[in-house]
Amino acid sequence: MDSTRSDRSPVHRIRSLWRPFLWVPLLVLVAGLVVTAVTARVIADHTRTLAEQTYHAQHDALISRLHARAAINSPEGQPAQWLAAVLPDPAPNLLGIRVDTLERHSKTPLFQTGIASVLDGAASLRTEVSLPEHHWLVTTVPDPAALNARTDKARVATWLAGSAITCLGVTLTLLLCARIHRLRTQLDWQQGAAEKLEQQLDNSQVEKSILRQALNDSEQRSRDLVALSGAIIGELDEQGRLGFVSADVAEWLGRAPADLAGTRFEELVSPPYRTNLQRALEDARTEKTLQRIDLDLLPADPESSAIPVTLRVLALRDPLHGLIGYRVSARPGMLVRA
Repeated sequence: MDSTRSDRSPVHRIRSLWRPFLWVPLLVLVAGLVVTAVTARVIADHTRTLAEQTYHAQHDALISRLHARAAINSPEGQPAQWLAAVLPDPAPNLLGIRVDTLERHSKTPLFQTGIASVLDGAASLRTEVSLPEHHWLVTTVPDPAALNARTDKARVATWLAGSAITCLGVTLTLLLCARIHRLRTQLDWQQGAAEKLEQQLDNSQVEKSILRQALNDSEQRSRDLVALSGAIIGELDEQGRLGFVSADVAEWLGRAPADLAGTRFEELVSPPYRTNLQRALEDARTEKTLQRIDLDLLPADPESSAIPVTLRVLALRDPLHGLIGYRVSARPGMLVRA
């Protein structure tokens, strides 16, 4: 009783589930999260690199624009106004643009847009621009929010896709492992049932051997009793033909049992007693009791005298077919004759 309760406890169920398959979905989950994290970092770094390359290209485009406009219209008179007309305001993905002149030492910028503070940052790009009449330093600062927004978007998208794929993999693995566990449980149950059936079959074989031995002993006992009785034992069909006769008939009548198979029993009876034999068979059939009659049996040798016997007759019945024959016993004896 205690072992049955412990087998059904939650701890035992968890252990039984853990051993066959729960570690597999856990491994898939850990591997999926690790791969997703590594992939998200790689993609975020790649996106950051692309954003920085875009910023560099945008900076180079501004420098090229300055050179192109200067080739068409040289900045004479008021360079600040010319720069305001050439440079965009505001520039996309840029916090600000600052142009300083290198022709004199001055902390005041020649042109500035986007921010009012000094453009100083690790991500800032500075390029010297030499025009026919001017020598400037163009500084641009990227927008960290724009760069981080692309990186964060790529990271979030990667995590969402990786998490979805990982959840799908864990779910499918759980379903497959649960099916494997269910099939294994059924297989164990079937193996246990097969072992029980095999044990029952072995027991049946032993019982069959015992019953066969008992039947053989019973048959041998019957043969011994028949041999010791000294009587002729036989079985007749419903027409009175011999089907089986004991070996004692050879001793008393000088006839082999095999030669008498299919012979009508009344042919072995002396003619004066055949009518009594038919009456005894009829009484055994109708009254369903053991009938006894004294008569003479004819030996195989015609010159030998008839053998007086006491014949007992018992009708054999089958619930389905009714009368199926007779069983007879003839014990040699002395008849009293007038």
